[in-house]
Amino acid sequence: MRTAQNLSLSLAALLFAIVVSPSTGWAHTSANCPAEPAQAGIVSGETYFGSNCVLSTASDLDIFTFSASAGDTWKIVAGSANAGAGFNICLSLNDPNGHTVASGCSAAPISHSATLINKLTIAGTYTIVVTETANGIMNYGVCLERISPPPTDGTALVLGKTITSQITPISAQGAYTFYGTTTGTYEVSATMTSGGAPENLCFSVYQPGGTAVIPGACTATPIAFTVQEKFTPAANGTYVVIVYASDNSYTLNYNFSVACVAGVCGSPPVTCSLKDTLTYNATTGILTMNFTLGTPVAVTWNGWLTSQNTMQQLWSQSLPITEPAVPMTQTQAVPKSGKVGVLSTLTAPTKGITCSSWTLVNTGTP
Repeated sequence: MRTAQNLSLSLAALLFAIVVSPSTGWAHTSANCPAEPAQAGIVSGETYFGSNCVLSTASDLDIFTFSASAGDTWKIVAGSANAGAGFNICLSLNDPNGHTVASGCSAAPISHSATLINKLTIAGTYTIVVTETANGIMNYGVCLERISPPPTDGTALVLGKTITSQITPISAQGAYTFYGTTTGTYEVSATMTSGGAPENLCFSVYQPGGTAVIPGACTATPIAFTVQEKFTPAANGTYVVIVYASDNSYTLNYNFSVACVAGVCGSPPVTCSLKDTLTYNATTGILTMNFTLGTPVAVTWNGWLTSQNTMQQLWSQSLPITEPAVPMTQTQAVPKSGKVGVLSTLTAPTKGITCSSWTLVNTGTP
């Protein structure tokens, strides 16, 4: 069994962040299952597949855990290349209280994988149980992907730009995100560049909130190796596309793109989260600035310290897409000068300051 339990006006620091071009999301990762007995946690965008990912008997339970918030929507896939008639792979999802949320099995020889897509109602640690229906050696892969909120492992798309990628290992899911607006019509296109019948490439598109707007579109080999679907968003927001092999029991290479084909496809609003707290050590003279910073686009973060009508640049740091927000710390030697204020801002080139935070700390009498 495997068990699993990722101002004063006299002195102020001004921080400016300049938005630059978007960057891609974090890449999908894969790992071998731990040797038995072992523990394994799993996160969005991760696939377990390898020599240790094996079921040996119908009573063998391989267990993985992940943390989720109430309202999240998740997709879980388990596939096996050597499942056969009467010899199926099964999934079960249990909530933090041990109650079964959903379960399902493959139906070999028609299907060699099991898939669960569920919106979760309570926060906490969830458990994925992987089993088989008959005694036998079954190699498998298991993958977890968050659909809503948009996954941080998803690749942010540039409309009209083709991406070349692959579904590997078995059960892996390719996650992509783009901002959709109700004023535009979008076309999603995917082409197999390896494999053939009966293998097929599929994608699903999910609107904000996790509901599928395109539940599943697949190629139809050996006649069609490309699948295309158009849709007009019902709401503005970030859309998630999951690309996968039709039976989740083999690997594929593919080309993929999302393009604006009609109307006006707007840009996402520039939003951010920025908050800082200050502490001052009177003995060392060090001002510590603890920031919580989140941004949906890549930024350059600059900081200056101003005192008595002078300004000194402290740092300049480029940051990738940062969602969810993360803690960051900066320090600066500051002599005792009474109240010190820190003004922090994130600034877009064409829209000015999009969010800011103002905080005071008393450094003591000079």
